[in-house]
Amino acid sequence: MNFEKKKANISVDKLPKRLVSLDILRGVAIFGVILVHVSYKLFDASWLMDSFYSGNLSFSPFTWFLIVLLGYFGTWHGFFLFISAIVNSLTFSKKARMEHDMKKLLKKNVAGGVVIVFIGYLVEGLGYWGYFGTAIRSGDWSNFRPFLSENFWIQTLQIIGFALIINGFILFFLLKNEGYKKIKRYILIYVILIFLVLFSTPFLNDLISNNYIPGWPDIYVVSHYFTFKTMLLNIVIGPKFPLLPFLVSSFVGTIIGLFLSEPNPKRKGLLYFVLSGLLMIFLGSILIVIGFRFPSLSQKYHIFTFTTIENTPSIGSYLVRLGGQIILVMILLNQIEFRGRGEKVANKKMVKFFRRWSTLSLTIYSFNILELLPRWILSVIIRKSTGINLMKHYVIPKEYFYLIVFIDFYVLLFYELIIQILLKLKMRGSFEWAYVKLLNAFSTIKSNKLKHDLIQENVYWINYKQETVSYSD
Repeated sequence: MNFEKKKANISVDKLPKRLVSLDILRGVAIFGVILVHVSYKLFDASWLMDSFYSGNLSFSPFTWFLIVLLGYFGTWHGFFLFISAIVNSLTFSKKARMEHDMKKLLKKNVAGGVVIVFIGYLVEGLGYWGYFGTAIRSGDWSNFRPFLSENFWIQTLQIIGFALIINGFILFFLLKNEGYKKIKRYILIYVILIFLVLFSTPFLNDLISNNYIPGWPDIYVVSHYFTFKTMLLNIVIGPKFPLLPFLVSSFVGTIIGLFLSEPNPKRKGLLYFVLSGLLMIFLGSILIVIGFRFPSLSQKYHIFTFTTIENTPSIGSYLVRLGGQIILVMILLNQIEFRGRGEKVANKKMVKFFRRWSTLSLTIYSFNILELLPRWILSVIIRKSTGINLMKHYVIPKEYFYLIVFIDFYVLLFYELIIQILLKLKMRGSFEWAYVKLLNAFSTIKSNKLKHDLIQENVYWINYKQETVSYSD
C-alpha cells in the first residue's frame, strides 16, 4: 500500500489504518437509517398497502421509484453486521500476521462481543421502542412492558455482538499456528459454514412452525409466545435479526476481510466477489418468483416466502439483499483503494461529512430516542394549523408528503448538531466512548480508537496498489 502523506510527530505504526470505502458506506448507512426510520414512523402508508392488496398499481413514476428504492435498500438490515465482519476479520488477521498473542486477540473479540450485546439490550429496552421512548410518547411512566418486550427480540447490535464472539472463536482456530498462510483453506471452511446456515435456516423454521409454534417466524405470532424458551429461539432463528441466516452476512464479510488482509490482495479477487453477489441475486430471485408463482409452496415452506421488514428474511429475499451489499462494497473498493485513491477521496468534503456520521454511528443508532425532541418542538409549531401530532405514529397523510421531507431534513440537522458537539468533546459521553472504556476494562489488548481524531486526519488511508502494511483498529 502507498500512504503518501506523513503525519508530523506521529508514528505511522501507531496510527489506525482504515478503508475509506467502509467508512463511507457505514456513514451513508446510518444516515439512511435515520432517514427511513423517521419517515416510516410518521408517514401514513395505509393507502399504499390498500392499493397493493386491491391490485391497483397505477402509481406515479416517482412513487414507484420510492417503492423500489426503499423496498430494496431500506431492507438491508444486515449491512452493519456485514461491514463489521469485514473490519473485524481484517484487524484480527493482520494482528495474527504480526504475531500478536492469539489468546489475547480471542479474549478481545469475546469481550467486545459481550459489551456490544449488553449495549444492544440496554438500548432496545430503554430506547425509542422501549421503556423511555414509549413513556415519553404515551405519558405512562408506570408501564415496564416495553422494556421486556423489546428485549424479547434480537436486534442489530445484539446480532453484531453474537457474531463477533462466534467469529472470534472460528478465526482463532483457523489463524493460529500460522494458519493465516492458508487463505484457500479458511475461505473454503467459511463457504461450507455459509451453505450449512443457508440450508438449515428454512428447515428449522418449518420444523418449529410444524411442531412448536404454528406460523413461526411471523412476528405477530411469535409475540404471543412470550417465554424464555421462545426468547432463546428468537436469538437463533426468530423474527428480527436471528443468528440464522444473518451469520451468513458475518461469514461473507469475514471472507472479504481475510482476502483484504493478504500481503498483496489481487484486484481480480473483487471480480470473484461480484460474481458471487450476482449469483446470490439470481438464485434468490428464482426462489422469490417460485413463491409468487406457486402460493401454496410459499405458505407451506418458508424458503419460498417473500419477506419485507420485521420477519426473518426468507432465503430468497435474504440472498437478493446480501448480493447487492457485496457488489456495492466491491465497486467502492475497486474505485478507491485498488486505484490508490484512499487519501484523496477521504479528504473530499462530502466524504468527510459521511465519515463523521460513520465515526459516531453506534451513538446515532443507540440515541434514536433523541429524535423525539425535534419532533416535539416541530409538533408544537404545526399542530394548530395542521392538527398533526408528531409524537404519534403514522399521522402524516400523503397530502402532506412535503412535511415528511421537511421533518427528515430537520431531524438529520439535529443529529448533525449532536455529532459536532460530541466531536468537540472528543467523543466523551458517546456510545463509542462507553464501548472502548468497557472493552479496555475487560481486555488485555487496549483499543486506541479514542486516541485519534479521525476528522482531523490522524489516519493513514489504505490503498492496495503497492505493498501492504499492517492494519490496526
